Amino acid sequence: MAPTTIKTLNARRNSLTSTIRSHSVTRSITPTPENETMSRRIRRFQTTLPTIREENENYHHKTRKTITHRGITHRHVACGLCKKDHRLATCTMYLSVNIYKKYEVVIKYRYCVNCLARSHKTEECTSKNRCSTCNGKHHTSLHGHPRLYTENEGKIVEKPVSQKHPIETRLPSLLAKQMLIPTTIIRLKCDGMWHKVRALLNPTLKITNIAAELVKKLKLPITYLNTYRICNIQIGSINDDKFRSECHSIITQQLPKKPYEQDLSDDVQTRFDHLVLADPHFYTNREMMIEIGADVYPHIIRSGLFTPDNGTVVAQNTAFGWTLTGTL
Repeated sequence: MAPTTIKTLNARRNSLTSTIRSHSVTRSITPTPENETMSRRIRRFQTTLPTIREENENYHHKTRKTITHRGITHRHVACGLCKKDHRLATCTMYLSVNIYKKYEVVIKYRYCVNCLARSHKTEECTSKNRCSTCNGKHHTSLHGHPRLYTENEGKIVEKPVSQKHPIETRLPSLLAKQMLIPTTIIRLKCDGMWHKVRALLNPTLKITNIAAELVKKLKLPITYLNTYRICNIQIGSINDDKFRSECHSIITQQLPKKPYEQDLSDDVQTRFDHLVLADPHFYTNREMMIEIGADVYPHIIRSGLFTPDNGTVVAQNTAFGWTLTGTL
């Protein structure tokens, strides 16, 4: 092949190569429309947003900041409720809710009930600070929550009376007589069933009381009101099937209690054989589980009084039957 022909072919080849390169460079430097670029960036950011949020939450929840004050280094955990760097006791969200929500926050985020710290458990707390209201072992902001309330708080413990000397021997002879108190057998409804319970009528008591032991045994529902535990009960009569009464009763550890030191003489029963008694065994010392107060008393009183002999014992007609009160 002639040299001229070879040169011509090389020239064409070089020209074609340069043309292809020029097209490639042109395509690479051609700008992408601005709207398309922004859309890509937004889509890319949206796909990574959940991961960023999760990492951010984990960081705020677990982050610990070291603060040096007067040469002492303290390690603080971010507030479990709002994730900010402050103590729970100063958190505005925590202070704005009621004691029930406060207690839920303390338990949920594992704070110490006594000092509101997250570095230890409540039973391991060594702080000497106590509730400024009742001096109980809990933070002041939690005062009043029923879970932190004990039956003995705020009560005066009386010295027990010696059992060697009965009460009657220490009283004047005028007062050292056997006294009958009005007891009754009532029916208490629980889960559709009626249970017989011995009760005491006490119109000087503002609200009916029920023994915590009985509430636990029958598994009655409990509600909380400030420092009180309340149980809504329905009571009936063993002598009148039509009588029903509902009331809110306070759960107490002061019940059950016995009406007498020992069983009384049943001689007085013969005087009232013609009456339907509210408690046929009124003279026994069996325990009473409910103390009916003034909230129920007006609904159970019926017309009728009976005073045999010299009137030392009085029979009062009630919805439960006749109750006996007086001196033997």
